[in-house]
Amino acid sequence: MSAWIWEAVRICFLGLVDLFFEYRFLKKMCGAKYRCTFIWFYLGSFIYGYANRTFTLAGTTLGNFIYLSLCGLVLNMLLFHGSTVKKIFFTLWMYCAPEIAFCAVFPLIHAAAAADGSGYCSERVLSAAGFAVCLVQYLMMEILQRKLHLLRRDFSEKDAFYLMYIIVFIYAAVTLVLDLFTGIGEWAEGTLFPTALCCSLIAAAGTGLHLFCVIMLERRLLERLAEQQYAMLSSHLESAGEQYEQLRKMRHDMKNHGLCLARLLADGRTEEAVHYLEELDIRADQGQSAVQTGSAYADALLNPKYQQARKLGIDISIRMSAPGEDRLAAADLCCILANALDNAVEACERGSHAGAPAGWIRIRSRTHPNYWMLEIRNSIHEPVAVEQGRIRSSKRRHFRQQPAYGVGLQNIRSVVDRYEGVMEVESETEFSLNIMLPVASR
Repeated sequence: MSAWIWEAVRICFLGLVDLFFEYRFLKKMCGAKYRCTFIWFYLGSFIYGYANRTFTLAGTTLGNFIYLSLCGLVLNMLLFHGSTVKKIFFTLWMYCAPEIAFCAVFPLIHAAAAADGSGYCSERVLSAAGFAVCLVQYLMMEILQRKLHLLRRDFSEKDAFYLMYIIVFIYAAVTLVLDLFTGIGEWAEGTLFPTALCCSLIAAAGTGLHLFCVIMLERRLLERLAEQQYAMLSSHLESAGEQYEQLRKMRHDMKNHGLCLARLLADGRTEEAVHYLEELDIRADQGQSAVQTGSAYADALLNPKYQQARKLGIDISIRMSAPGEDRLAAADLCCILANALDNAVEACERGSHAGAPAGWIRIRSRTHPNYWMLEIRNSIHEPVAVEQGRIRSSKRRHFRQQPAYGVGLQNIRSVVDRYEGVMEVESETEFSLNIMLPVASR
């Protein structure tokens, strides 16, 4: 077999391995939209990469980077879930990582070639450098997808753009240093290798900072999630305190009720005693759970929120059945219900503050043998723009004024994507959230 066939087999094999790790990373972080997504991912990458090599669509290093990044972004937009900002961030990160890692290796190779007088590097040495760069990228992606689970959520534009600026700046700075180093034709004695070592260390530091950017994004998401959980826990504790106070009052009054009934029966006033018991039954019914879904976790979550909405004057109706814990994890069920109901209550409150009539909320769900359907509708006092299943404010948005209900929808979307379900958001004359999750018995 001739040499060019072996070279073609080697290139195809390395390309297949490289795309496999990239696809595995994107599937973990974003979620694949279709079956056999890897085949479409491989074909798309092969086509635009082959077109670039054949027709030299990008003749410079910067042009090649821009062309490949844009083609990769289009492919990722078509094949994977998640917000546009998230896909842009990971596309830039994946294309910058190998370039920065290569800048950490190449100065030493170039210095060795310049020192022996040849002035160029052999194909074998460059292939070895490329292989080392790929290993660095695979290691970084493996660390991220194993350790940083929160990156599977959608993150805010502020965090994403801030870190994209840093990543692009690192890439531009390291590439500039490499171009300056390789552009020098003559070196003073004893300066070549120290300079090459400094350039490699700068690029290595850039690689570490490159990885640190993503770790920092994970920390920001963790802090935001902790703040949201703290607010939710405070609300639950307040509701639990109100229920405890109500039970304490009932226990305190029970003795007096018993004495009153005993006196009525002792005096032979049976009809009045029966009427008194009926009034006690009505009070007891008012103290019982208004929402019963078949899940103790859902009941414990929804009943306090139901009472809170009633106190705010909201016309709320809940008729739902929840799947068992063996079909849908209790934490995921509560995440969906808590965020969705909080968003609906907040929307009704905003309408009341704006002078609109009292709002309403309708929650319906059905459990089927293989899937669970949930529909939550609520009134809105002004149109709400929805883009790719995410709420976009009609007013000018500042980075420090991110709406809380957008974060809630992101949390719901992360659960839906994890179960490979379907989520639809509509907003015309009312706001509607529809979810379908495959929840067959595990």
